[in-house]
Amino acid sequence: MNAPLSVLKKKLYEQQVRSQGIYTFEEYKDMRNVLQTLRMKFAAYEEWELYQKATDVMIGMLLKDNWNGRME
Repeated sequence: MNAPLSVLKKKLYEQQVRSQGIYTFEEYKDMRNVLQTLRMKFAAYEEWELYQKATDVMIGMLLKDNWNGRME
């Protein structure tokens, strides 16, 4: 919990933007790990709306399945 909440919100926004594009499976795994870390930090701050947003981005990435388009 060293990072202020505003920095964590900025990281979440960056992940939201990044998840909109096309990415490799390795990039997906990296983004998922960042989002899981953010979720834990939001839970520690008891920021449940931000926790839910991070979860929504993770699920959206999973359902979007954007990495398959690059595996040819």
